[in-house]
Amino acid sequence: EAVEAINRAIALDPDIASAHSNLGSALHKQGLRDEAIAAFRRALKIAPDMRFAHANILLAMNYDPDLSRGEIFDEHLAWAKQHVDSIVPFPPPASDRDPDRRLRIGYVSPDFCRHSVAYFIEPILRAHDPANFEVFCFSDVASPDAMTAKLKQLSAHWHDVRALSDEALARLVRENNIDILVDLAGHTGGNRLPAFARKPAPLQITYLGYPNTTGMRSIDYRLTDALADPIGEADRFYTEALWRLP
Repeated sequence: EAVEAINRAIALDPDIASAHSNLGSALHKQGLRDEAIAAFRRALKIAPDMRFAHANILLAMNYDPDLSRGEIFDEHLAWAKQHVDSIVPFPPPASDRDPDRRLRIGYVSPDFCRHSVAYFIEPILRAHDPANFEVFCFSDVASPDAMTAKLKQLSAHWHDVRALSDEALARLVRENNIDILVDLAGHTGGNRLPAFARKPAPLQITYLGYPNTTGMRSIDYRLTDALADPIGEADRFYTEALWRLP
């Protein structure tokens, strides 16, 4: 029904980029990868700066068994070149190097709600030792729910950043003197990757929410393991250094 309605809208005005992007999303949810990618590319042709449409191409490419790792990696690099490489990073922060102080860890996600990411991150937030780590959550949740409330209780500092621009989010991170900033979304919906492009934290990591590289130079590590990213095979297809956990 969504595809039918969107196609009617496109017939009335074929130059609405968001209509083509929405068509791509509806087609992708039906498993029609090639048709979805074609729709996203039509949206990009109309609006080259529509980064979410471009990110949806990346997401769809992960499901295509006929594409090589190199082809998928090149498209991630193209996304970064088009949308974030020109962003000027903040000057390096004046970090407090006292070895006895608590590390300030920041997590950024649109999925601090009833979502698969939340069920994986909850025990991690719960297990942080407050004597050694001060936890900050930067939440971009559209519809907070009971899971949001539970995660909020597990965070020493909770910031609802949905109304903030990417630059304002990056400045908030810097103002809170975050040591390690963790992206939990990658190229999935609601991500705040342009904030990471500003390098608000001295160490930046991507983890959990996306099964591939961000393509960005400003993110230092990807947390993974040898099953998701086999040793010796995967490293060259990431802009991040792979930090493999057991």
